[in-house]
Amino acid sequence: MQENHTAPLYTIGIAADLIKVCPATLRIWEKKGLIKPIRLGKNRFYSKCDMDRLEEIKDMIQKKKINIQGVKKILSTTTCWEIKTCREEEKKVCPVYIRYRRL
Repeated sequence: MQENHTAPLYTIGIAADLIKVCPATLRIWEKKGLIKPIRLGKNRFYSKCDMDRLEEIKDMIQKKKINIQGVKKILSTTTCWEIKTCREEEKKVCPVYIRYRRL
């Protein structure tokens, strides 16, 4: 059975705990257009695919010292599979590739 990486699994609080940021940070990243969580009613839910993207965003901001506008520019012009240098066969099954190539 193949795992669905785009299913809404994590609330904002759990997602924030998992990547070790506060929920307000995730709200800011959403407002700035870095991430687009799934909305169920008024609640935000994050998929495993979103969690991968959040980790990349956090890494760029905290470790690489890129500001939010810089991260937004990188994400709009460069895809994570280019940053991670994924092989073509990995992209075909990559949930991040499948979901975000359509954004």
